[in-house]
Amino acid sequence: MILLLLLVVGLSCGMDLKTAIEKAILSYPSIRALEEELKGFEGKSLTYKSYLNPTLGVEVGNFGTSKDGVSSNPIYRVSYSQPLLIYPIGKLSKEVVRYETEAFKERISQERNTLRGEVYSAFYSVLYKKELLNIAQENYRISQDLYKFTKKLFELGEITKLELFRVERELDLAKTELELANTDLKNALQRLSFLVGEEVRNVEGKLQDLPPMKEINPENLPQVRQYEYMIKSTKAGIDLEKTLAKPQVSVEAIGEKVSQNEYGARVALSATLPVFYRREGEIIQLSAKVRSLESYRSLELKRSRSEYERLLSRYEALKREVNNVENFMIPKVKEELSLALKSYRLRTITSLELSDTKRRYLQLLRYRADLLMQAHEEYARYLSLGGEL
Repeated sequence: MILLLLLVVGLSCGMDLKTAIEKAILSYPSIRALEEELKGFEGKSLTYKSYLNPTLGVEVGNFGTSKDGVSSNPIYRVSYSQPLLIYPIGKLSKEVVRYETEAFKERISQERNTLRGEVYSAFYSVLYKKELLNIAQENYRISQDLYKFTKKLFELGEITKLELFRVERELDLAKTELELANTDLKNALQRLSFLVGEEVRNVEGKLQDLPPMKEINPENLPQVRQYEYMIKSTKAGIDLEKTLAKPQVSVEAIGEKVSQNEYGARVALSATLPVFYRREGEIIQLSAKVRSLESYRSLELKRSRSEYERLLSRYEALKREVNNVENFMIPKVKEELSLALKSYRLRTITSLELSDTKRRYLQLLRYRADLLMQAHEEYARYLSLGGEL
């Protein structure tokens, strides 16, 4: 009995917005893929060690005037060359990868913000469809009551069959609208379920809840900070290329046959010569990339600031219009509908006049729902931009 009660309570209580967002971030495939990709940067920071790979050389055989047989002295010369690590290479390589890692983390944060906005939009889309379903149910209830009353009038011979057909047609339309509204709600729940990663049967919340838009500092947005880290990484890459352009020093140990039964040992020091503009091409490319990234950062900063100001302005305008409709227009039209229903029952107005009053009332209810959904869509864009819920 207790398990049945818990099951009923679980089905009746829906998922709230916070839970939906948290579940989506934890399970959404694209976020998981980016987090796995992030782990690859740990290996990338070790690529500089490839410069330390040694070289081993072995020479065999005899040539020229040597009278020694190959079988008696098969090895003529053995060498081992070890490149010496130029000190800043390891540090600069790790610095390049560290900034690349931070830039990638900002990209993940941006993807999370985008997903947060999508879940918010899908969540309130469910509440919007529920509101439209409530309006359709109210329309069907009013139409059904009117049909019953009109049918009685027809049976008493007080109205024509044409008027009965008109009311009956409105009832059929209201029933169709109710069925479509129910289907739209199911589709909205399916979309939210896809984002969350589990079946959502119901949600908790009110369409009328419009949270405030907090101030955004564009400098702290992930899409802007991503460019900052990319610029730092590229500048560190320029320093790395300059270091690689310096002579590469190697120490070589050599063992070589000097007589019939003797070998000698030598130690050699070698270095590459930085001629023919070594690494200059890479440095020019990276320098151009820095300038390009700086321009993109400036553009993204302006775009984000402009987008936030646009969202805030439209969001506040929608809230004002919702308040006007909610507090002034709907009560007035609702009173008109109530009066029209009474007047129709007293036969002081026709069904056409009642139908027109009911249509204006339902249109106003849908208009309020549309305004609320538009406001939530703007807030979803605000979250995708980087705003806080």
